[in-house]
Amino acid sequence: MEFIDLTQTLKHQMAVFPGEKAPSIVLDQLPEDPGYVTHRLETNMHTGTHIDAPFHANADKLTIDTYPVGNFAGKAAVIDVRGLATIKMREEWKPLFSQHKIVLFCTGYSKMWETESYYYDYPEFDDEIAIALADSGVSIAGFDSPSPDKSPFGFHKIFLRDGRFLIENLTNLEILIGKENCTFMAFPLKIEAEASLIRAVGMIQG
Repeated sequence: MEFIDLTQTLKHQMAVFPGEKAPSIVLDQLPEDPGYVTHRLETNMHTGTHIDAPFHANADKLTIDTYPVGNFAGKAAVIDVRGLATIKMREEWKPLFSQHKIVLFCTGYSKMWETESYYYDYPEFDDEIAIALADSGVSIAGFDSPSPDKSPFGFHKIFLRDGRFLIENLTNLEILIGKENCTFMAFPLKIEAEASLIRAVGMIQG
């Protein structure tokens, strides 16, 4: 069994989506020589690799801690869409959608992580894909990019309903392409919020 880390590293004052505040990860000020070390984290829930609940798109008011943990793991398909600036729906994807709870799209864009253009030039997914995913019963869609869409965020508004989730800023998805026995796990913090930081992992069996 092999475990693949699909998570970007959180760093102090790292770049974030335009309009959001960079995270602060600082060493706490403690009494002299207390015998231990602690750090303090202040962050938006959409920093780095994270998961959006329907509340993020104003589809409901359920905070992410209210969902059963079983919602955040399952059999996953990884679809290769590398090299495309705009991704359109393909008929051959429909069987994959219907056979998997989780669908991850490998755009290859994670290679642009920590560059100036990362949050501006990312690939865009057609809203028809969001409709097809939802109609097929997919509950989690994930991307190795900041977002599947740009303003007015149609993909988010369509998919983030009825207990479905979006995961953004994944990495290393290319390792999972073509793997048939892949389980994906991305557990949110048990936090009263519309989204959460996660540690995303792909597990490949034999």
